[in-house]
Amino acid sequence: MELPSAVNRKKSQARLVYWLLVLAWGLIALQIGDRIADEMKFRINDLSAIPGAGLVMRDSEGTFFHINDQGLARAIYPTLGPSTYQSECLDCALVTGEQLSQTNQFCASAVRKSLPALDFELPCQTWAVMGDGGNVITVSLFLLPLLSLPLLRTLLRALADKRWKR
Repeated sequence: MELPSAVNRKKSQARLVYWLLVLAWGLIALQIGDRIADEMKFRINDLSAIPGAGLVMRDSEGTFFHINDQGLARAIYPTLGPSTYQSECLDCALVTGEQLSQTNQFCASAVRKSLPALDFELPCQTWAVMGDGGNVITVSLFLLPLLSLPLLRTLLRALADKRWKR
């Protein structure tokens, strides 16, 4: 017969191993989620969150422009201009990320590994910034096995109980 302290020691060791496995799985899910997210296209309505993505500015007539890192402009709203950045927008004023996220009139879309290359879509009803897609994938990968294990254990117990009752 085992002493209660030996049983408690085994339980605490089992808990420690369990939590170390959960931590290791979290780190693995983070790496896998980032790799998967690199290939996906995300919608971005706050360009200030992404280094090198450029700026959004508005001229006196109310037209929005995307200004790339070389200072060249492309009209993006209300009419989407050609995808080439040809001229400077000399009379433009900066539109902040807060103003953009409040309007939801347009957003950029991009693949994370190809930044700062951006496309613009109309309209954009989203709250998501660039990093959220990878986080959603990582959390899903992390929770899927953790939530399926108790479900699988419950099903196996139910089957075992059914078998014993026969």
